[in-house]
Amino acid sequence: MRTLRMPTAAALLALVAIAPALAQTPPATGQAPPPPPPPAVKVGEAAPDFTLPYLVAKSDGGFDARQVSLAEFRGKRNVVVAFFPAAFSPG
Repeated sequence: MRTLRMPTAAALLALVAIAPALAQTPPATGQAPPPPPPPAVKVGEAAPDFTLPYLVAKSDGGFDARQVSLAEFRGKRNVVVAFFPAAFSPG
């Protein structure tokens, strides 16, 4: 059976897209976390490094959890970071 693997850049893009929805999940204590600060990156500036988790399908079923960071691509490939706030949210 062939292992299905999402390319790292595509996984990064997919996780960046759902990160806002995950970040808005209130903690179990019942108090909502404070809102994140506004982005400090200006057009044309380099993005700060960040690391995100992603899943790779295993050939026998299930998934392996892995991580990817922006630093892995710096100077090697172009990376597009896109945010879709309502893409995977219930509202």
